[in-house]
Amino acid sequence: MLNSIIERHNKLTPLSETEIKIIGTASRLFLEKGFSASSHRMIAKESGFGLGTVTYHYRTKEDMLRLLIEELMDYHLDILEEASEKAKDNLFAYAMEIAIQIALCENNEKAWDLYHSAYNHPETYAYIKDWASRKNYQLLGNLTPELTEADYRKIENITSGIELAAFMSPCDRYFTLDDKISMSLDIMMKAYNISETDRKQTIDKILKLDYKQTAKDLFEKFVKRLDNVEEQNV
Repeated sequence: MLNSIIERHNKLTPLSETEIKIIGTASRLFLEKGFSASSHRMIAKESGFGLGTVTYHYRTKEDMLRLLIEELMDYHLDILEEASEKAKDNLFAYAMEIAIQIALCENNEKAWDLYHSAYNHPETYAYIKDWASRKNYQLLGNLTPELTEADYRKIENITSGIELAAFMSPCDRYFTLDDKISMSLDIMMKAYNISETDRKQTIDKILKLDYKQTAKDLFEKFVKRLDNVEEQNV
């Protein structure tokens, strides 16, 4: 994963060896300990650099978070491609990705902290909305010929807020995870003028899956990608 971050960033401005070490350490800490619990001082200690060096290259933690979120969004594309190929259904792939995020944030405190932090930081939130609008247009464009790519960008301003609301609303016995996923998906698909029949069929397919275990497995795989790269570079 770190190699992918470096490759993407180098297309704009090459990263120095120091920056590579810092962002690798920061990404690992964000995933293992949580974004909120990871400080500049902790990143400096773990990376072996002085605090001044870390803050010189990355003034805020959010500057480092942006690089990790870019990689996380690429990982989401892997999930979408796999779901779409298996089901031969782009609407299902769209819904599956959202369901996994909601389930993951409900059951994994560190994942919740990562997504919550990304959605609440203006630069990373803007990146997520731009990425999602382009991704959703590619996935659902054939199902919504009346909507343009510009329409998708407008809609994403609302649907991304629905996702954040889902992350922020903990489940209880009166509001189950099935409820949260069903209601979120129904409202979001409705925003794209997806028919009630297609919405219901898609949600039913999602709820029949073990989406909680899938979310757990996929996040662990994402974390392991970084671990494997760091082990290779030791």
